[in-house]
This record gives sequence, C-alpha cells and structure tokens, in this order.
Amino acid sequence: MSNEKPCINRLIAKIKGVDDKMCTLSERLQMIKKLITTQEHDDEEEVCPDIAESEKAVVEAIEKLYVDELLTRDPEGDA
Repeated sequence: MSNEKPCINRLIAKIKGVDDKMCTLSERLQMIKKLITTQEHDDEEEVCPDIAESEKAVVEAIEKLYVDELLTRDPEGDA
C-alpha cells in the first residue's frame, strides 16, 4: 500500500501540471485571437496612397466627361 501513495501523489501532481499548462495555453490562444482580429481591422483601414490617388483621378475624369457631355447637349423641354 505504501508504494501506491507516492505513485498516486506523482500522478496527481502531473495531472495538476497538465491542467496548469492547458490553462496557460488557453489564455495564450485567446491573446493570439485578439491580436489577429486587431490586425484584421487595422488592415481594412489601411489604404495604399497610390490606389487612393488613382481612384480619385478616375472619379475626377468621369466627372469631367459627364460635365462636358452635359454642356454639349441642347436643352430639353420648356424649362
């Protein structure tokens, strides 16, 4: 019987150690998830300046074409 108690005590100590490691691992995984979601939101907000300027240039070109087209049209209706 005396041989069983040290064995059980060691087994309980190992189980406690595994439990502590699992808790630590769970906390670290939660931290990683938070970091990933934070980075995803940061990536969505970041815009390349070249892309932003090219989109602005496209909008300005379309506006100019639209205004030029409106100026070349003859008035319609009685207004």
